[in-house]
Amino acid sequence: MPRKPTNIIYSANEKPPAGTVLILGVQHATLALLFIVYPLVAAAEAGLSFDDTQLFITSCIIFMGIATLLECLPKPGAGMLLVQIPNMAHMPLAVQSLAAGGPALYAGMSLVAAISQLTLSRFMRALRAVFPPEVCGVAVTMLGVALADPALRRVFGISGEITPDLDLRYALVSSVTLVIIVGLAIFSRGMLRLFAVAIGAAIGWILAAYLGVAPEPNASFATLPYIDLPHVGWPGVSFFSWALIPAAIITGVLSAVDMVGTVVSMQRMDDADWRRADLDQAGRAIQANCLGDIGTALTGGFASASSSAAVGVAFATGTTAWRVGAVSGILIILAAFSPRLIGVLTIIPSPVIGAILIYAAAFLTVAGMELILSRRLSDRRIFTVGLAILTGLAVAILPGLVGLTPEWAQPILESPLSISTAVAIVLNLIFRIGIRQEASREVTTADNPFTVATEFLEYQGDLWGARRDVIAMAIPVVAEGVEMLLDTGVAPGKLEVRAHFDEENFDVALLYEGEAITIPDHRPSPEDLLGDAHAVARFVGYMLSKRADRLVLGTDGARQKLTLRFEH
Repeated sequence: MPRKPTNIIYSANEKPPAGTVLILGVQHATLALLFIVYPLVAAAEAGLSFDDTQLFITSCIIFMGIATLLECLPKPGAGMLLVQIPNMAHMPLAVQSLAAGGPALYAGMSLVAAISQLTLSRFMRALRAVFPPEVCGVAVTMLGVALADPALRRVFGISGEITPDLDLRYALVSSVTLVIIVGLAIFSRGMLRLFAVAIGAAIGWILAAYLGVAPEPNASFATLPYIDLPHVGWPGVSFFSWALIPAAIITGVLSAVDMVGTVVSMQRMDDADWRRADLDQAGRAIQANCLGDIGTALTGGFASASSSAAVGVAFATGTTAWRVGAVSGILIILAAFSPRLIGVLTIIPSPVIGAILIYAAAFLTVAGMELILSRRLSDRRIFTVGLAILTGLAVAILPGLVGLTPEWAQPILESPLSISTAVAIVLNLIFRIGIRQEASREVTTADNPFTVATEFLEYQGDLWGARRDVIAMAIPVVAEGVEMLLDTGVAPGKLEVRAHFDEENFDVALLYEGEAITIPDHRPSPEDLLGDAHAVARFVGYMLSKRADRLVLGTDGARQKLTLRFEH
């Protein structure tokens, strides 16, 4: 069981009170439904009719809720608080497909993207080397950076080009909303903290209405029924545009990478002793998302993806319970039966949404940095992280560069998240060349055991990207073992220190020529320290066995082998 951090009130597997679950579920569902603006924009850009747009939106909402429910359930889902929103990565694919071949072609391309995700999810365990903490950290950091543009545009009321006549009323509404959310998340306890986002959004909406920046409902709003059966249909499926298939595959891979980043963020938030990404859990989340996307494609809707904004809301409320996500999934599905409710959500003031996105972006950016710095950084890893983040920032700062590239490459290049993660993955694989997972060093009686252990293990820890706390714990234990074997004469004159690393364990073996020692099962008496060298060695060996996670005695050819294992 993961150890719950002190800032989390209800962790993933805990059961909050029913009322709390319901209200938090409403918060998450409301935030998710705000993002239906993405499929609305795609439908408008492609020139869909009113009826086709209705099908497009309704199908998206229904399967967004179904995917959320599947992901949150412990089995077969991921068992964590993951809430779906319309997938922004699908915007270019949707606009191009709908314009070229209508809903049938977009349905076909969505299926290609979903199958790409599903295929990738089957190999998550084999991809552990591709997604070490520094690569996951880059993805999480750039999730935050990617939210900055839409967040800041809403904060300042910018819909197109930036002009000198900014309306500062938008910034005022966003600032008040953000201050309330942050203040309640940091300084309050109990119910106030749990509902920080809802309270901040409500006050922000009231202020926006008072200042005259809250949108007015359009004329058709009054005609929307409160309750109505959702309308979905079979759009047909077409794969005739071979030019769009590479873009569909890339979109699927990007969606999977985005899901990995969100899952890792939730894992890190929910576990005070987090060590590495649980890619099996990420794989189950991707599979649930794929099932939702397949259902959406077959009923003429827009694909969905996990919400990074929901991660920020979970942090603000101190609740990561999967039951909250399951309730939000049910509420999202029910929202498809209320056209009037969906209409209300479309008129929530833009600066209020911007404040929530700013909060989420700030959390994700710092969470990604924390992931990156959780491991020792060698020169290789420093350049992997630095160059990847700079590439993503280059796309964000100079978006015109993307327009100079081939059309098929633009979907991956126009996203800071996708390009920075891709660069991090490629550099990580390149810089792994030449790194052996095992290294050794000879130590003699003339050497200082602590100095040798420190220099050797820190160098190898940097090279392998081992956790800082594991290396710090191993150094004094290894130094003591070396000192014991050499000073007592059990290892006459010299020995070899051999280190081996994988993502699960950090092993240090001490190899020497001489007699084997035995490790007693019970604590030796202090009088043993007055005995011969072997008695002293047994005493020290017993102490080492309590400080390492495991101590194993064996042989390596003609030499004795004492292996100290530290779980990683």
